[in-house]
Amino acid sequence: MSFSLRKLLICLLLLTALLSGCATAPKPLTGLVPGRTVQTVQSSISITVSAGAQSTGGRGYLIYQAPSLFHLALLTPFGQTVLEAFSENDRFTCILPDRRLAYTGLVSELPENSILKSVELLKWVMAPVPFPVPAPNPGETVQISGVRYHFDQDGLVERKVSSEGEQVFYREYQGVEGVAFPTSVEVQNRYGAKVRIVFDEPQLNAPVEESILRPDLTGLQVLPLADFKGL
Repeated sequence: MSFSLRKLLICLLLLTALLSGCATAPKPLTGLVPGRTVQTVQSSISITVSAGAQSTGGRGYLIYQAPSLFHLALLTPFGQTVLEAFSENDRFTCILPDRRLAYTGLVSELPENSILKSVELLKWVMAPVPFPVPAPNPGETVQISGVRYHFDQDGLVERKVSSEGEQVFYREYQGVEGVAFPTSVEVQNRYGAKVRIVFDEPQLNAPVEESILRPDLTGLQVLPLADFKGL
């Protein structure tokens, strides 16, 4: 290999490493408003859900309204809805539009290892942290009402663990509408079921139409939630 070619390859490798480092560098959090919390979220997402041998995922959207309402939809690559999930308090409804089926019932009545229980944890994930911005001390772990909050060196929550063993990891924070918002979230329940969500340009605290957050079961065959076996 000639000296000039070797030099060119080294320069290309250095440039690739430099660009890679720039791509992964976290964005600075600016304009945060102390005390401001998430009241609503509307966002395109990618999601992966797994529990034992069951696994599903894809792209879709999530609409959330504090403290307990959310509407999750999974889409095909062509934009057709393959699954919709609605949650309000303990009631959970799952709709499969192409089969004209709906499953609805109380999450508390499901088996503990149900894949739907890991999705239901989204409400706990989105619950506001009971601390002002910044957090008490960077790198500190604080326990309140049985929940352990682990803070990173920037004073942001990087992990939350419940007394029952559920935990959630918050990553890739961005400043959105004055709120430090984690655009990548991974949830794991005590039985190992996992949900990973990546948010794409989330919109925070904008008004949400009430009808969007509640299922329309007109013309659908309605079955017990416990009968849901996946897609």
